[in-house]
Order: sequence, then structure tokens, then C-alpha cells
Amino acid sequence: MPILIRLLGIAALILCIIPFQFKRHKHIVLCKMVSEILFAVQYFLIGPEAYTGAWLDLLSGGRNFLFYKLVEKKKSTLPVIIAFSALMIALGVYSWSGWISLLPIVAKVISTVSYGMKNERLLRYITLPSCILWVIYNITVGGWEAMVGDMLSLASILIAIYKFDIRGVRKEES
Repeated sequence: MPILIRLLGIAALILCIIPFQFKRHKHIVLCKMVSEILFAVQYFLIGPEAYTGAWLDLLSGGRNFLFYKLVEKKKSTLPVIIAFSALMIALGVYSWSGWISLLPIVAKVISTVSYGMKNERLLRYITLPSCILWVIYNITVGGWEAMVGDMLSLASILIAIYKFDIRGVRKEES
């Protein structure tokens, strides 16, 4: 079982760091969707101390798919942001395993707001604190691949901020 936990984590890790190098919203959220579902399975296999992360990542997979569809159809994501933020809080409280559960709850509310934004620049900036909270959570529950993934996501976001927001690479170049 530990090998399966690590393999799932490695696959999720790879899919976790790639999306921020994409310029378009749909590529970011779809790649994150698959990554979060794989991390959810890994957290379930880690055990009860990681169940909050598992449930919230599983819910995030569905959230990201809805955001992708709404942005593609040029519809407002605000109702989904509000509904999923409330669901994240409720599910986090339901799966509570002590103070450590606050970290993924807050992180998921932040990422729900950021992934629901159509502006890729704001998405990158608002996602930064979410990654930091996940790093701390993963160190605590033993999700080592997720911790590395979140640290690499931080680096990837910073690179993308430089590449797209500071240097100004156009969509056609990415």
C-alpha cells in the first residue's frame, strides 16, 4: 500500500505543477482537476488524519470542472464560488480532525475564489497563499508528494507571474 500511495502522489505531483505554466484558464483548471482527484485518493490511503484534505480535494475536482464549463460558456462563476466555498467549509467541519483541518479548509476557499476567476493573472496571485497552507498541512499529515507538489506549484506560479505578468508573454507564444 505505501508504494501505491507514493505512486499516486507522484502522478498528482506532476499534474499539480504543470498547470500554472498554461496561459489559458481551461488548461489550468482541467489539469488541477485531475491532480486534486489523485491527491484525494492518496489522502484517503494515508488515513483518517488526512480525510479533510481527501474530501476537499475530491470536491475540488468537481468544482474545477464546473468552472471550466462556466468560463467556456462565458457565464458567471460567482454562484459556484459561493456554493463551493460554503460546501468546502461544511465538508471541512464534517471531516474535522483537529486544528490542522483549518489549513485545507481555508486553502480550498481561497482556491475556489481564484479558480473561479476568469482573469488568469489574478488566479495566479490569489493561489499563492493556498499553496503555502497546503505545504504546512502536508508536512503535518505526511503527504510528502503533495508537499513537494505545493512547493513546486509555488515556484511554478512565481515563474508564470514573471513570464506572463511581468515580462508579458502573449497568448500566442505560450
